Amino acid sequence: MATVLLVEKTGMQRASFADALRKRYTVITVSSGKQAIQQAQSCHIVVLDAISLRTPGDRIARQLKDGIGSLPLIHLHPEAKAKNNSPADALLFQPFTSRKLVNTIERLLTAPATDSVLEVGHLSLNSARRVLITNGQENSLTPKLALLVEMFMAHAGETLDRKRLMETVWHTNYLGDTRTLDVHIRWIRQMIEADPGTPQYLKTVRGVGYRLELPGLTALPEDSSALELTLQSV
Repeated sequence: MATVLLVEKTGMQRASFADALRKRYTVITVSSGKQAIQQAQSCHIVVLDAISLRTPGDRIARQLKDGIGSLPLIHLHPEAKAKNNSPADALLFQPFTSRKLVNTIERLLTAPATDSVLEVGHLSLNSARRVLITNGQENSLTPKLALLVEMFMAHAGETLDRKRLMETVWHTNYLGDTRTLDVHIRWIRQMIEADPGTPQYLKTVRGVGYRLELPGLTALPEDSSALELTLQSV
């Protein structure tokens, strides 16, 4: 059963769309874009109910699209007619029925995904589905983990400094606290290393950052673009 993440205002007077959606899906409800991004990795699609939030929701939709990666986003708009400034995959204007919402969800869930697969050494990353395959094992990734893995695979053999990683993945150049990066590095090592405590592949370059070393690969020249990827903001 697919899981729908519904962003809505809690304690509403009107009936929530969650009631209708629960007849077909597992529904997780949150009340903010930040909470939605934190829950997104366990869901299949996100519905932004801007009607309940009493806002057009364009800013929240952009925040969500930046944070949920390739997950489909449906934006329920409070206005009958409005200029479309939303990055959502589908936009529903009032009035519409619960049936139309369900039909839209089904259309997006069954749409064929455009798979982008990067293979480096024994690692295979499906960017669209955010799945890392190593030694035949599939590992589901959060949006930020997927971007971090993509960076290391695209620059295998190169040392990536902490500042570059923080700027690209977390959009900050503040290096006073990099515990979040350290935690993500530990998670990646748990997926790809036989002994995460003594990493053979994702190595620490003391005082600089990290380097992905895989058998049979040599470091890329600094100006090489052979494996450069267009990294989407998360």
